[in-house]
Amino acid sequence: MCSLIPEKKCRQVQEDPDPIMRGWLQREVRGGRKAPWWRPRKYWFVLTQESLDCYSGCEVGAQRLASLVLTSLCSVLWPDKQTYKETGYWAVTVFGRKHCYRLYTEHLNEAVHWVCALQKVIVSQAPVQTPTQLFMSDLEENHGRPDVLDQIYRNNPILRYTAGPIYAPLLPFPYGAGEGAEASSRGYAALRDEAVKLFHSLQQLEGVREPALLAQGVLQTCLDLPPLVDEIYCQLVKQTTQPPAPGTPPDLRYWQLLACMSGTFQPSPPVQGYLQRHLQRTESRFPGSEMAQYGRFIKEALRKTQGRECVPSLEEIEGLMGHQEVARPMPRRGTAPCHVTIASHTTAQER
Repeated sequence: MCSLIPEKKCRQVQEDPDPIMRGWLQREVRGGRKAPWWRPRKYWFVLTQESLDCYSGCEVGAQRLASLVLTSLCSVLWPDKQTYKETGYWAVTVFGRKHCYRLYTEHLNEAVHWVCALQKVIVSQAPVQTPTQLFMSDLEENHGRPDVLDQIYRNNPILRYTAGPIYAPLLPFPYGAGEGAEASSRGYAALRDEAVKLFHSLQQLEGVREPALLAQGVLQTCLDLPPLVDEIYCQLVKQTTQPPAPGTPPDLRYWQLLACMSGTFQPSPPVQGYLQRHLQRTESRFPGSEMAQYGRFIKEALRKTQGRECVPSLEEIEGLMGHQEVARPMPRRGTAPCHVTIASHTTAQER
């Protein structure tokens, strides 16, 4: 237990028999019409193994005003000099599922102690699994039982195509955490928000007249934010599972983007297993269909793709969508370059 800068003549809160840390911190409070700026207000904070609690005071029986439950998806930002220069306080920002605490102290060492303690608690929490991840495990366990698989898909809409929006990612992402200053400078929001925005972009593929440009934008976002690669694979598996009209142009747009993804990015082993089982199930349900053709292409691409430094060109994406290879000049020493046809996953050894 650690208490920094304790107030005198204060009987401390005994709500938790063994708090990790406790002390006075300023919390951001917004003013009204007469004082629209933020103004700090002092509260007593107690950090336990489960939560960060805010009290009206440190005396026994003080009212608990708020509580931020800490899970493995919570995140905390270190104090920065810019905030100190602007406000005179060192800031500690804690992101939870629904709420964000912005806490302030005049002392840097106190802010650092709080951040370290909070991070230690967050890291010690059991990993949070989303429903999609849990169902991925169920699908793997019942891979050889088609009747059970059909029941899982039938009873769990999150695994199937949806025409409506999603309000949370299919995979877990830290609350409030982006991909660093570089991603923020490019205009990206937190990973959770970007994942939800990308799903909306995928849905636009169904009706857009020129899908290649939109597909390239999705690929570029995944290149800039690598943690979103698995998320987009899962979203595409979802949208190609039991669509309202399998094999129609709107449905094939998802398969086309899935082909582009497979020639550009390698998913993680759990997501690749989920994807491979989806491809096998689709081929068994729709043998000889265009969806099955895309499935075979995706399998081949995943077998060869090692990752790319740049996203495919618009010409290459259009070729993928039309089952066509792209002609590229191949330089030769001492002679004019020759033209060869390649696909996204073509390797140098093959040419």
